[in-house]
Amino acid sequence: MGVRSARRLAALVVLLLGLSACASIPQSSNPKAVKEVDESNATAPVSPPPSGADPLALVRSFVDLAAAPESNHEAARLHLTPAAHQSWGPLPGLLIVDNVDTIPAPQPMPLPDGVQMVTLQADKVGRLLPDSSFVPEVGEYQIQMRVERQPDGQWRIATPPPELVASRGSFNAVYRPVPIYFLDHDSTGVVPDLRYVVSQPASTLPRRVIDLLTTGPSEGLRSAVNTAIPPGVHPKTNTSEARDGALEVNLSDLGDVPRENRRLIAAQVVFSLQTVSNARVRIKEEGLPLLPDVQDLRPTDLVPYEANNVARPDLPGLAVVDERLVTLDRAAQPIPGPAGSGEYEVVRAGQSADGSQIAAVARRPGGVVLRVGPYGGYLPELPTVGAYMSKPTWRGKSEVWTVVDGRDVVRALSSGGNSWTPQSVDARQLTGGRSITDLRLSRDGTRVAAVIDGQIVVAGVSDEGGHAVLQRAISLPSPEGVRITGVEWRENDSLVAITDSNATPVYEVSVDGFRWDPYTAANLGQPLTAVTVGSGARVVVADRSGLWESRDTDDVWSLLQVPIRGGSIPFFPG
Repeated sequence: MGVRSARRLAALVVLLLGLSACASIPQSSNPKAVKEVDESNATAPVSPPPSGADPLALVRSFVDLAAAPESNHEAARLHLTPAAHQSWGPLPGLLIVDNVDTIPAPQPMPLPDGVQMVTLQADKVGRLLPDSSFVPEVGEYQIQMRVERQPDGQWRIATPPPELVASRGSFNAVYRPVPIYFLDHDSTGVVPDLRYVVSQPASTLPRRVIDLLTTGPSEGLRSAVNTAIPPGVHPKTNTSEARDGALEVNLSDLGDVPRENRRLIAAQVVFSLQTVSNARVRIKEEGLPLLPDVQDLRPTDLVPYEANNVARPDLPGLAVVDERLVTLDRAAQPIPGPAGSGEYEVVRAGQSADGSQIAAVARRPGGVVLRVGPYGGYLPELPTVGAYMSKPTWRGKSEVWTVVDGRDVVRALSSGGNSWTPQSVDARQLTGGRSITDLRLSRDGTRVAAVIDGQIVVAGVSDEGGHAVLQRAISLPSPEGVRITGVEWRENDSLVAITDSNATPVYEVSVDGFRWDPYTAANLGQPLTAVTVGSGARVVVADRSGLWESRDTDDVWSLLQVPIRGGSIPFFPG
């Protein structure tokens, strides 16, 4: 019996309250949709708590309905006494919890008749911030509430928590994740910023999405991304469907904005709306077309902005086998040049997204050195040496990163031709003095994901005065008993992690850590030594017996049909 169960049983025995047993609220998977304030004045009818609910059940019902924002959280307020209903003003945001228990709270003195003290205890999942982004949080949540019997015989809460506390299941039932698109570090392509919006009514989702877009990036990405939408611009009219079926977005005056910036704005709007509407998008400025020569747009009309940082799908990928680079295909041929011949004694390597450049960690007396240069050609040594270096990761084709000896994050910048200049990265917020065992840049170059002390840590990449700074680092707590050993970006808003667990060796993880979806364990054996992701979310992992691939969490891992044995290090461009 666990500590929590023992405590609950003891309380029941001592107090002899005869109340219903505690209940746990089950987990669910994906959340659902928008801005909390958008729903605060809604007038939809709200049902009261179950009639005759005892104090324990009433508190559980309160937590199970707290996520609903309609009419200033009226569903939750109906659980309160009249006085508390009037005075309760919860703090902005929402605390999400799991494994909810309610137990009678032991009292040193007898309580008046018709009064019960109830302890709510749960495990913290994280917080929905006022900007509609999620941040993980760990630890036990516990609070006591005074519950009073009303003149009509119904129990009501007299002392609610100072903040909104909602079960994970209720959050998933009310909210959904929506990527809001901003611009990458050089403002040439769009990148997702994952937010959570209220999913019903579905007809108002486009309006909520545009509100979030014009408000700007979430706090965690503010220093890493840009926007083409000028400050102060807002929806001039409600985002809604026109008579001909097009979704009409009418923005306020943009000012003097060049045509290319207008196309970037169009890309931000269209890609942000794609997960909440299938309609073509008609963007206007003060009632006039945003782009005079284009009336309606779909994501397919703006693919170059989304595909700006995507690796070439025709590249087969590579692998490090016996200290040389070979193609990750049925031929498994060594690549041209010294990296393929074995001359460099390659330990691990990375290829730029366009395939033109190779970065290799190669052996040298007393340790390893970083070599960078053209695919198939001479890779000059950089003055970046150490006893260990992580697998190189690329930002475009002129910037590559690695971690030296688990401490120092270094990026090499192209100086033109075959010349590269190493530069240190300020990673203090990422590491907090801890050792990094793996580090991967997102394909859009705005974030890094690192493995530190067996957990994933994600941070934004900020360019300050020509130097890179990793900011607003957030740890993504792993499922209990699971230690992360490697990470790779699946998409720009999701990751793939390999673990030391036999039961759950591979996870797909949302970039904010809210969602952890395990891949099947079938056919895989520990230890897993590498993970990489190719085009079409093709995940490849390596164990001792070979290379295995999967495209979905429900797929059984299939042996990659290449003549490359287990223990090699596969990698796709990026």
